[in-house]
Amino acid sequence: MEDVEIPKVALTLEQDRNTVATAARRGDVVRIRRGAYCAPGDLRVDGAARALREDRNRALARVRALDAQIRAEHVFSHVSAALLHGCRVWRNPRETHVYQHYRASGHASADVRRHSWTLAADDVADAAGLPVTTLERTVVDCARTMHPLEGLVIADSALAMGTEREALFDVLEAGAGHRGARRARLVIELADAGAQSAWETWVRYELLRLGLPRPTTQMPVETDRGCFHTDLGYERWALGIEFDGQVKYRPDGVRPGHDPAQEYLREKARAAAIRRAGVTIEHVTATDKRDVPALATRLTRHLPPDLVRAARPNPGLPPT
Repeated sequence: MEDVEIPKVALTLEQDRNTVATAARRGDVVRIRRGAYCAPGDLRVDGAARALREDRNRALARVRALDAQIRAEHVFSHVSAALLHGCRVWRNPRETHVYQHYRASGHASADVRRHSWTLAADDVADAAGLPVTTLERTVVDCARTMHPLEGLVIADSALAMGTEREALFDVLEAGAGHRGARRARLVIELADAGAQSAWETWVRYELLRLGLPRPTTQMPVETDRGCFHTDLGYERWALGIEFDGQVKYRPDGVRPGHDPAQEYLREKARAAAIRRAGVTIEHVTATDKRDVPALATRLTRHLPPDLVRAARPNPGLPPT
């Protein structure tokens, strides 16, 4: 499991208000939520997906701030718990999710989503030093309540961390009768530990949404240069699908000293070897999300026409 580092948070109640106000005007601190601030340097990150990771840090800082501000017994849950466990998420939450014994009053904070307490003792764990739902309960809660793509990203990540699928089904069955159980079951059934990014999960989701066969994640391809793996694909029809992020083609994009020119040459040689092995590669980028039907047409042209014609959209997987 990934070690999660939460930015340091300063509470207004613990500081001189005038000093905090002056620091905020100078940009020395950033407001995280009402009564809580962070130093900009504690939120800043370098390297790949900088904006997304800094946004994640803000979400984690809001969790820490709420933990310090809230007086009642509480357990962080849903997507907030997923962040604390180190899971990937499709989008960073603007609300902090928390279980409490009581329902929130009409004056509840707009950036907090409170859930009434329905936890057993073995549903509670510790992550990054904070009380959270267990990873299994977190996955099930997210799968029940979130868009199936968002729940699938978290479930994929949890399986990659070593969570057992059967353990997720056990938690789901223990909460039989709760809303969203059918959606959660589908998400858990479709989850795959082989996805290595949220975008890879998205590509697979779009294929499954069309009613196409389940693709293989990290599909192996034996070549004259060794065994390579495509992000996903269909071995039976010699189709590999790669999600291409732009990060690896930027200087220092992956890690300090990363050379995009060398990365390009490696990728070119790898792609050529895969083609010589008789496998077609289709490349997908984030811009393809703007026109999913066009993406679907591009991918399905490599599959048997009868298979594509017979495919029917899965009603449990709505458009993204």
